[in-house]
Amino acid sequence: MDANTSVKDIVLEEHDRTLQQLEAIWDELGLLDDQRRDRREAFHTHILNLCQRILDDEKALRARINSRIVANTQNIIKLSEELCVTPEEEVDGLPLLDLDALLQERIDKLEQIKEERLENLKELQEKDEGLCELLCETPYYIPPNFVPTLEDISNVEKHIKAMEKEKEEREKTFATLKAGLLDFLQELEQSPEDSFLQQILCSDEDEDVPLGKADLQQLRTVHSDLEFKVRENEAKSLELRETIKHLWDLLQIPVEDQEAFLATAHKHTPSSIAKLQEELRRLKVLREQNLSLFIEKLQEELTEWWEKCCVGELDREAFTSSHPGADEETLDVYENEVKKWKKFHQDNIGILEMVNQFMNLYVQMWELEEKAKDPSRLFNTRGGALLQEEKAKKKVRNELPRVETRLIELGKEWEEREGKPFCIYGIPLEEHIKALWEKHEARKEQEKNKKQNEKGNLDSKQRMYKGTTPAKTPVMSRKRMLVAEDPVSTKRPKHVNQLHISPTKLQTISPVKAMQTPRTRPLAERNHQAPEVIIAKPMVPFKPIEELQSTITYDTFEEKLRSSSEYLNSTMLEPRISENRK
Repeated sequence: MDANTSVKDIVLEEHDRTLQQLEAIWDELGLLDDQRRDRREAFHTHILNLCQRILDDEKALRARINSRIVANTQNIIKLSEELCVTPEEEVDGLPLLDLDALLQERIDKLEQIKEERLENLKELQEKDEGLCELLCETPYYIPPNFVPTLEDISNVEKHIKAMEKEKEEREKTFATLKAGLLDFLQELEQSPEDSFLQQILCSDEDEDVPLGKADLQQLRTVHSDLEFKVRENEAKSLELRETIKHLWDLLQIPVEDQEAFLATAHKHTPSSIAKLQEELRRLKVLREQNLSLFIEKLQEELTEWWEKCCVGELDREAFTSSHPGADEETLDVYENEVKKWKKFHQDNIGILEMVNQFMNLYVQMWELEEKAKDPSRLFNTRGGALLQEEKAKKKVRNELPRVETRLIELGKEWEEREGKPFCIYGIPLEEHIKALWEKHEARKEQEKNKKQNEKGNLDSKQRMYKGTTPAKTPVMSRKRMLVAEDPVSTKRPKHVNQLHISPTKLQTISPVKAMQTPRTRPLAERNHQAPEVIIAKPMVPFKPIEELQSTITYDTFEEKLRSSSEYLNSTMLEPRISENRK
């Protein structure tokens, strides 16, 4: 028997028992049949009404559950859209009560998510609004009563981070500007003037200060104004110090007095500037009392700057002749002229240094050429003098053309910029360089002609003495060497002042043979030569070695080396001779 059958049997038994009891009561009451039938029908009607009410209640429950399921389904869809989440899949085949419970659970979950997001958004918005209020910026906007998505939450967080970073940067800027303002006010020896500046400078580190762009811009403006005043005072102070130092030097004020005064005015504050101005007034009074001395000192200083700037003599004389006096006006003119050439030297330091470099190389070339004319340098090779000379020549040959080219380029750039040629001692740069090389070529041509004339005079003397009887040549020891006949020898002969060499022998004896010890005939045999052998040689007057060296030119020495090059083993002479010819 199932549960429904047992319940049905129980209900029927209860019905029958209740009806029997009613019948017994009705018997006792003596009710008639019609009355009994009416009461019996009323009993059954009550039972039917009760069943109907129970059925209606269950139907109403079923309807409420269905309507709640529909409502919950719609709420789930709505919340999912607000939260931008995907609704969970529907479950088929569940009873209404289970389905209703499942949907209610999902709604509770979505409601919790919504509540958490709204609470999180509220906290973030409060933080964002606080930062934006401090920075005078616009908070991140989210419409009211709007359920934020995860992206909205993320955007608000990013905006807060950006505002925090901006706040940090502005706080650093504020601290820097504030520190600068304090320093400037201290340098200017003044206190804050307006309320804004007082509020900024009196604010504590923990106190929230206005960090809006407008506030910082106003702070920057005040900072710039004070900085300009400080720089102005600094420039004024430096100018006063330079003028005072110049006057001190001209008046020959002791260094101890100078240092003592500077110790009292070592800053650029208004009080220091006042002291400097007072000292300048005192020095000007002393200057007026020593005008002639001042003008003399300025003339010396001006001459130095003229030399540094390569000013021509005509310009110097024109300025000097136009200001011959010794009054205050002349002093001012000289001071302005010194300042003018100081500035010229400062503005054109590059080209002036290049001019000095070129002239130094040119003079060095001239000196090396003069040194090459001295044949005695060939006999003194200690310390590698000849090697050092060749290195110097090589350096001049490499550097001088490069420096000249660069100097001409700088001169052209200066001419394009200034609209006039750059002058050296009153002569345009390129003309000055051209004149130097023309002078160099003229000097070389003059020396060449002089050498040719000397060679012609020497040949005529030799022809004049041909055919005369030569005197006996002094006999030399085997170990003694003919130094004058050996231009490459580095040994100094003994008793140089007693040695005399014939120019004829100097031309006929090979340098290699001169270095060799004679081994042909003994000394006694050479002293008893036949007369005809001695008479066959021409006689030339002997000269001291000092006089003979003065007649030997470098070209003669070079020609001897070339004529005997087959006997020489040196690997350095030939390249040097070729370079000297070039």
